[in-house]
Amino acid sequence: MSIWTVILCAWLLSGCLYSTQHFHTGVLLPAGKSQTTLGAGRQPLWRCANYQSDSLGTRRVCDEDGTGSEKIEKSDVFKGSLDYRLGVRDSWGPFPGVELQWHLEIPTSPATMEFAMNLALPSNGAYRHKLGAGWGIGAWADNSYFLDYAISRKLGRPLFFGSFRTTWLATQIGDVIGEDFAKPFPSHQHLILQGAFGAQLQLPDWAVAPDFFVPLINLTWPQVPSGDQKFKPKSIPLMQWDMSFGLGWTF
Repeated sequence: MSIWTVILCAWLLSGCLYSTQHFHTGVLLPAGKSQTTLGAGRQPLWRCANYQSDSLGTRRVCDEDGTGSEKIEKSDVFKGSLDYRLGVRDSWGPFPGVELQWHLEIPTSPATMEFAMNLALPSNGAYRHKLGAGWGIGAWADNSYFLDYAISRKLGRPLFFGSFRTTWLATQIGDVIGEDFAKPFPSHQHLILQGAFGAQLQLPDWAVAPDFFVPLINLTWPQVPSGDQKFKPKSIPLMQWDMSFGLGWTF
């Protein structure tokens, strides 16, 4: 099996890049209740303006512009997600709620499927918050693992929320092109920090129509480019920001 066959199979099956459409408000669902959220937004895509193979002919590298910087082009592509949550317990020891969640987001080189458990934290009624932990499936020798925290408070009709996530990100294809594949798959994982801010707005109670609308801003540091190309750290911005919108139904 050639190195390019290995890379193609990994690319087709991998779900390695971080997700960005984190619509969880910190309010857990009662046991037996479920919620589905459809998300839409933008995904920055960085590409070499021109590229060439390195001296080994195995890694594509960007041409430089004469100053030591790479020639990089940026475009935006549509990004969507499907999120499902299910309340499983109204209390569990010190936690006043337990919830299971899965999240599918595309494109993330090319897709990410996440599974998580959320635990409600005690609150005084003015705010609600939760802790979550989970993993994202990838086809490499490693996967992504994350911990997150979300907190919200209702001010009038809107429910304002913020969240923070830290992710031990799976190896990216661009990090391992050119490696020695006669040995076990190499691992080049990344520590990623993310913060999200948004508001959940209840919609009129109409049949079939969504129950709520969520605008969201997510910040990611440091930014990891999607795809199979690798850039110098100074060639792309250190922080990535994403604007997303969600529509949700509660059953």
